[in-house]
Amino acid sequence: MDANHPLADFSQGALSGLKILDLGRVVAGPYTSRLLGDMGADVIKVEPPEGDVVRLIAPGHDQGMSALFQFVNVGKRDVCLDLRVPEGLAVVHDLLRWCDAVIENFRPGVMDRLEIGWSVIHEINPRAVLLSLNGFGSDSAWSERRSYAPILHAVTGILHDQSQYAGQPVAQINEAHGDTTLGLHGSVALLAALRVAEATGVGQHVEIPMYDAILGSYSESNNALLPEPDDRVMNPIYDAGMHGVIATAGAARLVWRTLADHEGIEDPDPQAELETKKKLRHRALETWMAEQPSREGILEKLAAAGIACAPVVPILEALTGPLARERGLLVEVDDRRGGTRPLVRSPARFSETRNEIRGRAARRGEHNHEVLADVLGYSREKIQSLEDSQVLSAGSPDER
Repeated sequence: MDANHPLADFSQGALSGLKILDLGRVVAGPYTSRLLGDMGADVIKVEPPEGDVVRLIAPGHDQGMSALFQFVNVGKRDVCLDLRVPEGLAVVHDLLRWCDAVIENFRPGVMDRLEIGWSVIHEINPRAVLLSLNGFGSDSAWSERRSYAPILHAVTGILHDQSQYAGQPVAQINEAHGDTTLGLHGSVALLAALRVAEATGVGQHVEIPMYDAILGSYSESNNALLPEPDDRVMNPIYDAGMHGVIATAGAARLVWRTLADHEGIEDPDPQAELETKKKLRHRALETWMAEQPSREGILEKLAAAGIACAPVVPILEALTGPLARERGLLVEVDDRRGGTRPLVRSPARFSETRNEIRGRAARRGEHNHEVLADVLGYSREKIQSLEDSQVLSAGSPDER
């Protein structure tokens, strides 16, 4: 892009020049800063001496530089620092003067106990924004409770609601749904607060509880508040025998009527009572699908009838199949073990600016010297003193 182009300053990303101090742990906070980093923000992650526990949330063979750690921490600079001692706290205070925003997902009160709460941040850097992501809110009776995503999936009601919808026993969601939902809300709110800070020179404290974020994003929340229960059968899934499982979108009644009319499928028992009729019609469509010569043929006929549909596929197929390859969904990233590993790229595609993984995930304290010398201007002797006193630490180069 030409240096005189009006977007030249943003060619490396829409958030080029934005400086983020990431104090987050596990998923929610780091995921938020990773999204911003992909769009060009300079993210410095402060990791505790023992390392972020997300490095260990993995099968035994993948612990250390785990897939989940890399997923939420690619492209960041890493400083490994003991915040429990005054010397470590002083380094964080200097980083507060440098940054535009701080992201943290400790339990409420922890930042204040560490002496880096909102009042301290605002005094040191009045224009900085603090984003606090937690479980239930600092003003909640549940503020002190541990609030990992599986706990929030339970207490927000989404596990119960989905089990009722599926007619199956309650089962946990096998993903950090609450964390990534919180991270998405966090990135939007942080950018809004930064816009105000840029215009006024005054930062603010933004708090988002995971409880609120999940229920505020769950599309069935308002249906659950209706005075009468929602008795519709929605988005039916059909067992097509050897052709696998087919998902459709819309009310089951509409899917039946549309496909039956289009394909001439006879109503099994028009006089049956309602619940029996629903089951018989569902079974009739499954029988019709199983009798078709191919899965592709089923999908073509459903599409011709105007029914949105897709096969139910394993996630590995979704990640590596033809559609994923066409989308350029996966990016090979240095796995820090002598090879590479694929990671899913950020989904937003900008016509003029980059939004992409900027580099590999860091080892513990990999950028200690770079950040303290180049960003904060510390002398070699001061950095050495912090290392000698174990305020500053780092993983070994062969740490996996």
